[in-house]
Amino acid sequence: MTSEPIASPSTSIAPANNVLLIVDAESLLSHYPQPSLEPQNPTGIEDGFIFAISGTKTTQSTINDSLMTFVASNGKDFHIRGRTVSLLAEHSVVFYEMSVGDTGVLSPPELVVHANLTVPAPDPENPTQPGSHTADDHYWHCTQLAAGVAACELKFMLINKSCEALGYFSWSVDVKLAE
Repeated sequence: MTSEPIASPSTSIAPANNVLLIVDAESLLSHYPQPSLEPQNPTGIEDGFIFAISGTKTTQSTINDSLMTFVASNGKDFHIRGRTVSLLAEHSVVFYEMSVGDTGVLSPPELVVHANLTVPAPDPENPTQPGSHTADDHYWHCTQLAAGVAACELKFMLINKSCEALGYFSWSVDVKLAE
């Protein structure tokens, strides 16, 4: 059990609309068994492997196609994180580049890293008492500039438990932002 208070990183961060991109790693690797191992030349993927979840009230939040629709309900800022569907955490995902088309709808995404945060974790010896460890948090930040549709490209790598890249991928998606 930790005796130090765990400060919330959100106290220093402006309110934002959080978006979680969930990558189906097993299906992706099954469909693309020989992905690119070059980050500058990632394997382009079809729809069906990435699902977006957000706090916005929209029926589109878990439909997997080339259009994500979000309503800015907590300011104009968006924080975008990625995770994988993985039973035993066999794979992790890292989004290493995000770009948006020049439509004036979204600002260029910026990578934000908060280092050395105290993160609660279960203690296997005493699961009802939290322990803690130190980790870095990261997300991509962009700001809605106007309502409309922005063409986006997301580049990511799938990583194994040894932190080795198994492949580099890219996904093109339109993001519709409503007021």
